[in-house]
Amino acid sequence: MNILKGQYATDVFTTEAEARVRSMALGLDGVTHVHDYEGQAVYMPAASHEAYLAFMGGDVPEMQEASPVDRLEALRTVIAEILKAEITKAEYQGEKVSLNKPRRIKDGNKKFEVFVQSGDKVKRVTFGDPNMSIRRDDPKARANFRSRHSCDTKNDKTTAGYWSCRMWQANTTVSEMTKNIEGKILKTDDEQRMVYGWASVITEKGEPVVDRQDDMIEADTLVKAVNEFMEHVRVGKAMHVGEQVGTVVHSLPITKEIGDSLGIQSDREGWVVAYKVFDDDVWAMVKSGELAAFSIGGKAIKEEI
Repeated sequence: MNILKGQYATDVFTTEAEARVRSMALGLDGVTHVHDYEGQAVYMPAASHEAYLAFMGGDVPEMQEASPVDRLEALRTVIAEILKAEITKAEYQGEKVSLNKPRRIKDGNKKFEVFVQSGDKVKRVTFGDPNMSIRRDDPKARANFRSRHSCDTKNDKTTAGYWSCRMWQANTTVSEMTKNIEGKILKTDDEQRMVYGWASVITEKGEPVVDRQDDMIEADTLVKAVNEFMEHVRVGKAMHVGEQVGTVVHSLPITKEIGDSLGIQSDREGWVVAYKVFDDDVWAMVKSGELAAFSIGGKAIKEEI
């Protein structure tokens, strides 16, 4: 049996934790390997690529277009296992850092730094002239910069050029680029062991939000996925693996349509959750800050935009 390219693509991940979740779902005991996919180092289920192909039952053929029905059905199967030690966190030279999140540098020869996954290692990328301002609100200056640096061709996260171009995108600010609201636990209730926050943010001030895997989620897709999760799953695990440590008690997808109907005004569209922690050890990690964010784990057939 041949593997459809669309199926193959759903098993390609930018973090080892995501691949481990998929490996568990396939019955491969969480075993993963690093593979070169279209010139990028990625994580995939199984101990080796040969083992993955053997498990799936064949080779990967040429690209086959998935039908809209199949694509929507795959997107609807997004399952959320919420509350994790941030899998977007990593260690770099003994420091716990957030991946793919630029931050300012003090007293350096560059303005920003960002930590990215490069194969099985974490790489520090510095970029930006500290003596120059980013005039992204000036359409002419922005267009000149992006043209001069060929920003439309920059897609390698391990390069300074990629991140410089991200800073010169339209319809956002540097402060928005360097802050992170999505996934963070924003409120805790000690008495009831509840944590509150945005599990997902899909738009900010009317503009689509591109996540750390360079993906976007449409509002109707998010709502269907949330409804599926709340009806059939509601389970949360630590690091997406192991036994259940809590459950989602409250859940509200906030889209413009839903917000308008309820009289809710928000600059964001996304998914707000309240999660109850059962496990004593997990709650201790929440209180200490070791567990500081929500995460959605799932699968989908990606569509190029």
